[in-house]
Amino acid sequence: MRHLIPSLCLALLLAETACSAPQAAKRSDADARSKKAAITRQHAASAYDELDDNTAPVSKKSTATASTASTNASAAAASINIDQSPKTNLDEAREVIQDYTQPMIVVTPAMSSKGEAQEIAVDNNSHSVQEAIHSYLTKKNYEVKSVEGQETLNEILQMQNDIANTEDDLSYLAGIALDADVYIKFKQEVTNDEVSVELSAYEASTARLLGSQTSTVRNNGHTSKINIASNLGAAVRKAMPGLETKILSYWKNDLSKGNQYKVVINIKGEYSDSQTEDLHDAIMKGLKSNFSSVKVNVMTAKTLDFVIYASAVKYKDAQEVYSKIRQILKPLADTKKNNITRKLILMELY
Repeated sequence: MRHLIPSLCLALLLAETACSAPQAAKRSDADARSKKAAITRQHAASAYDELDDNTAPVSKKSTATASTASTNASAAAASINIDQSPKTNLDEAREVIQDYTQPMIVVTPAMSSKGEAQEIAVDNNSHSVQEAIHSYLTKKNYEVKSVEGQETLNEILQMQNDIANTEDDLSYLAGIALDADVYIKFKQEVTNDEVSVELSAYEASTARLLGSQTSTVRNNGHTSKINIASNLGAAVRKAMPGLETKILSYWKNDLSKGNQYKVVINIKGEYSDSQTEDLHDAIMKGLKSNFSSVKVNVMTAKTLDFVIYASAVKYKDAQEVYSKIRQILKPLADTKKNNITRKLILMELY
């Protein structure tokens, strides 16, 4: 029995050791997993901290600010696109003269002194073109006149007798007679296939060509007056913007020189060739020293035809210009006023 007790105790001790060994192993594994988990959490926390440093949280306020900035940038871009929309030459030309008086324009068919007044009155195609040009110009606030009726033509033909060396262009004379700054001369052609118009603008005082514009539209076999008139009107509206641009370009340059007046002096006295030369020189010297510019159209022994550019500040109208010319010429010869209109001064020197 004494021998059995120690053996029994040893067996019990071995059994307890055997049972505690797996539990210790389990505790050791759990501790290892806990350490690994702790290390993993530390690494994850560090990663999140690093991420937070690089991408700070966006508050509602900053989001709104960014949205506003984006909206403003878009609006600015839109504004730039609007402001920088391309302008046509016609838009720019109109802007230049918006603070000035627009040119007075006469509209007339192309005609010579061989033309008949009746032909002008009954030519429906000419009338349609003329009305279309009038409509376009009046909508742009131009003052427009036209040659209508025998009375006006008689006035023009009388002026042809008063002004030497004017050839047979009644359109030019119409521009002068009706006090225009610019005159537009037109021609039209009508066929079964198409209708076309040719428009030409001239400086009234000198008949200098400022520009021409031609346009064509399909007629499609129309023969009725209404359809032809409509097609002619479409051709005019197609051609006029280009012609208007050329007119305004001229007018802008002309305004910088002053108001323009056509002056025709008929020399009635008897002068030798040498005296005529001296008289011409004295007249031109006196005019050039008193006016902005003087441009000679015709100079003969008996006729002086020129254009004067006079300051609008010094000379308000043609009568004041004539008074100044008379003052300049008084030491040279006597003068007589024949006719004065808005743009034309007809006078005699003897």
